[in-house]
Amino acid sequence: MKQNYIESILGGVTLLIALSFLLKFIDVNSDKKSEDYYLLKAKFIKVGGIMIGNDVKMSGVKIGVVSDVRLDKEYFAEVTFKVYSTINIPEEVSIEVSNDGILGNKYLSITPINRDNKNFLKANSEIKNVKDFESIEDQVSRIIFLATQ
Repeated sequence: MKQNYIESILGGVTLLIALSFLLKFIDVNSDKKSEDYYLLKAKFIKVGGIMIGNDVKMSGVKIGVVSDVRLDKEYFAEVTFKVYSTINIPEEVSIEVSNDGILGNKYLSITPINRDNKNFLKANSEIKNVKDFESIEDQVSRIIFLATQ
């Protein structure tokens, strides 16, 4: 009889721990309130597989998440992304699509051009200095072309 109480208590503790992990998982992966971020956008000729949910990084640190990818009226790929409100991005930046290794996830990489600039991008601004995605095939063909000249 005593063994059944211990098993019941251990089962309840295990259930509480599993429930707490589930709640933490949901909290980490849920969308934050709209006050926690602001939106920016950039237009690319090729985005190379950027999808909603991909990271936005500056100096290798995650500062936001891609929230929308679509074609605009001129057939450019317009990428809208959220940046955490605690991060101020200088006006003079470049943005490009990067990879985490050869087979890794793609992400948007923002690089400040002038780190001393005290003017920052405001919500719904568009980053104009864009470097389009360059696939491995594009890079290899460029190297072969340079080698044959």
